[in-house]
Amino acid sequence: MNLRNLNVEELIRFVSQKGWERYRAKQLLSWLYKRPVDSFCDITNLPKEARKELAEECELYSLSFLDKLVSRDGTVKFVFKTADGDLVESVAIPDEDRLTLCISTQIGCRMGCAFCLTGFQGFKRNLSSAEIVEQVILAQKLLGRPITNIVVMGMGEPLDNMDNTLKALSLMTHRDAMGLSPRRIVVSTVGLLPQLEHFLKEAPRVALSVSLNAPSPEKRRAIMPVEKATGMLELVEFLAEAYKNRRKPVTFEYVMLKGFNDAIEDARHLAKLLKKFKRCKVNLIPFNPWPGAPFERPDAETVLSFQKVLIESGIPTFIRKSRGADILAACGQLRWSYKEKGSA
Repeated sequence: MNLRNLNVEELIRFVSQKGWERYRAKQLLSWLYKRPVDSFCDITNLPKEARKELAEECELYSLSFLDKLVSRDGTVKFVFKTADGDLVESVAIPDEDRLTLCISTQIGCRMGCAFCLTGFQGFKRNLSSAEIVEQVILAQKLLGRPITNIVVMGMGEPLDNMDNTLKALSLMTHRDAMGLSPRRIVVSTVGLLPQLEHFLKEAPRVALSVSLNAPSPEKRRAIMPVEKATGMLELVEFLAEAYKNRRKPVTFEYVMLKGFNDAIEDARHLAKLLKKFKRCKVNLIPFNPWPGAPFERPDAETVLSFQKVLIESGIPTFIRKSRGADILAACGQLRWSYKEKGSA
């Protein structure tokens, strides 16, 4: 077993079942998350017999480092290998005052969005909570500096792996485990209902980013199969009510696809749709092309004109800067290249 598949309460029960003192759980949490070791033998404040027992019964890591690529702009893409031989991607994005890590929650994805390479690759399985949090732990060890912010925007749909995503978030934010502020974590979702309702009730107060990507249900249905199950109008109504009294506004992601959803009229429709929110913001994401993609990236002038319409409508709108294009930093690209070469 991997102890990172246990939340704090489960780890306390594990320690109690061993007949160890309760405070041993807090010691283990520190070694698993705050100063992670490479061997159970290195946990110096545990009795020798306890260390031996853990080494015989538990694995310390579910992931192993396979490769990394470093971009000219400082972005670092990691590829980790799972115990069953598949690949997981994470991307570190350094800025002056922060180091953000984009992490994955699944191998592949079931959502099938037409612009997404991960979805094109199909779904294989959910990641365990250990495999989710170990992306952060291993990236920190490899970079030699702490991760300050986490975006759950890598491969997979977090709410399609609800239990493990919630457990991983609880470990990231628990003061005795990773100890990150929920305000420094963003979870991105296509907006599954009723999963989203459950998530907002059970998750730490992390920031939420919802992939809208279209100004109307008809256009969204053409690129996002989830629209058939969760209509965007119903989704927007639910979020407007859910965020009525929340201090942090919901963010909407909008992937801009040349000639499909980037017209001025699309911007006007989107602005009208979002008017019902007391506060929200929009991240415009110019499409990051991948080999064989059915869409192209719009030009900068089109993106700026789209942004202007939203800002003039009173909606804070930002253009996400493209990072790591020279190292296949978009979700699923590097994993796909390894698969194509037969390396995994």
